[in-house]
Amino acid sequence: MKAAYYPILRIVLTLVSGIFMIIYPAGVLSYIAIIIGLLLIIPGLIQLLRYAIVFTKRNRRDRRNSPITFPFIALLCTLAGIAIIIFSDEIVKIFSFMLATGLIIAGIYEIVMILRSTTRNMIAFYILPTLLTLLGIFILANPLNMLPHMIVILFGIGAVVYSINEIIYMARISR
Repeated sequence: MKAAYYPILRIVLTLVSGIFMIIYPAGVLSYIAIIIGLLLIIPGLIQLLRYAIVFTKRNRRDRRNSPITFPFIALLCTLAGIAIIIFSDEIVKIFSFMLATGLIIAGIYEIVMILRSTTRNMIAFYILPTLLTLLGIFILANPLNMLPHMIVILFGIGAVVYSINEIIYMARISR
């Protein structure tokens, strides 16, 4: 894939995930925790299975001289994935902090990119990134007082706003 398509792919994925978060706020964070757990479990199990196959195929002398050691990291990844799936409620709380931090970083990134552009920018271009940053700060300041659904909806709105802002920014640059 050409490097020119990466920003478009990022915009589309952010827009789709933001819309999904707005429409289905109840289960999004639980599903994200389960997906993260599976993303840790699957490669860990593959490495452990690979080690078991190599270990059982070789005779004792070959095993002693083999550079393959026990995959401790794969075991830790598998255990961490299982823990994430089991304790998904606590992971959801941590993830809400991560979502808020992502909004703050995205807003600051947009402001910096507007400042760095060589074209003359109007003050209106700073409104959306500033709102994204303030939304992230608001979520970060009140994570326990707000319902997790509200956090997901706010983050979904922030993701949609970020995508629209990126589309406007790319259209302006391409002129």
